[in-house]
Amino acid sequence: MDLNRFCRTIGKLTADNPVETVPGLIAGHLPEVLANADLLAPEQKMSPPDSYERHEIFLCPNDDFSVLAVVWPAGIVSPIHDHKTWCAFGVFEGVIRETRYDHCPDEEDYLNAVPVETKNWVSGDVVHLPVGGGDIHCMHNPTDRAAVSIHVYGGNSTKIGPNVVNVYEEQAATT
Repeated sequence: MDLNRFCRTIGKLTADNPVETVPGLIAGHLPEVLANADLLAPEQKMSPPDSYERHEIFLCPNDDFSVLAVVWPAGIVSPIHDHKTWCAFGVFEGVIRETRYDHCPDEEDYLNAVPVETKNWVSGDVVHLPVGGGDIHCMHNPTDRAAVSIHVYGGNSTKIGPNVVNVYEEQAATT
């Protein structure tokens, strides 16, 4: 699927469906766009060696959603974070390790989180985060080569800025 068709499809999904269903519906269409080897220009696959880089691919004219390519150099780890808006993403190239977290139980410090699940996502894999909470995660490129992921976020990423509300500290899980 080419980018124009994908964005038209996402626009229709965001307009016609309840927001809590949108990330899952988008995830159903991401494999088609991830299969397009010509999706990104060479400059959209570049990043500095010491941090990840976000490249805006499409901004919806109605500010309903944004499509970004995120380039992950070897070994890069994002902070543990949650989101301002909904999100669906897929791996375009390489491997992304995602760790999901829960808030620490009985913690006075709201910004502590415990890991609950870790998965390696490879090229073609798609994921979506729940709307309205439960979206705390960390992303990591565990390999020695760059990885690229395609993210679809609610809203206009230029106006919203980084789609992060809180950054968390990892705490050991208790049994």
